[in-house]
Amino acid sequence: MIIDTHAHLYYPELKDRLDEVINRAIDNGIEKIIIPAVDIKTSEEILDISEKYNQIYSAVGIHPTEVKNSEINHLYIVEGFLMHPKVVAIGEIGLDYYWDKSNIDEQKHFFVEQINLANENNLPIIIHTRNSIEDAIKIIENPAFSNVKGQFHCFSGNPENLSKIISRNNLYVSFCGNITYKNYKNIDLIKSLNPEYLLFETDSPFMSPVPIKGKTNEPSNILHTIKKISELMNIEYNKLIDIVYKNTYKLFTKLKGENTDNLI
Repeated sequence: MIIDTHAHLYYPELKDRLDEVINRAIDNGIEKIIIPAVDIKTSEEILDISEKYNQIYSAVGIHPTEVKNSEINHLYIVEGFLMHPKVVAIGEIGLDYYWDKSNIDEQKHFFVEQINLANENNLPIIIHTRNSIEDAIKIIENPAFSNVKGQFHCFSGNPENLSKIISRNNLYVSFCGNITYKNYKNIDLIKSLNPEYLLFETDSPFMSPVPIKGKTNEPSNILHTIKKISELMNIEYNKLIDIVYKNTYKLFTKLKGENTDNLI
């Protein structure tokens, strides 16, 4: 079975046909889907979605591009969300120097405080690092965060970055549909990656893989990305799925054993 660890199902192009999207995912072997939030509003929204669908789980937090629209006391609200049985991580959090570099110190402050929340609540983090991976790794390397588990989503770093990440043994990386594009430049990095540090994701509705590039992405399309990774790693498709399935449960421990009997 497959778990899509990163799908923004609250975007209108997916939410407006969510039953169809989720049923198609199930038909294609996707067992569970984790929706990461970007702010308080989307955190509340994904908790509602997770209560409606057994297959849906949530990650709550403040995305770096939303720091400018947030206040630090919003993290108290995030902390309150952590009691919900379908919350399995804090995310999507991190640093983003692509859209705005005017508030880097504030981004770092929010990132560190949310890592502290993860530490205190024994939850993994989902990390966003657009044009900022070196600074994010430096923060994660703080000895105070040595026990923090997490996922560098949509990994776009270099081999040195990857080496630092996987040396921790409690950090994972994942790749999106862009690895199927002709101009993708990190092919050799994927070939060299030990699959024990790999997770699967779509980043829906973005990063649609070939052969649906340019169209709205959704969890069922993860199969195209997995097939490409399988080819690059020279690992049999079903074997790779089995390895990554175990990795996912190892990181997101709340995906199993929680009491969700009261949920639809």
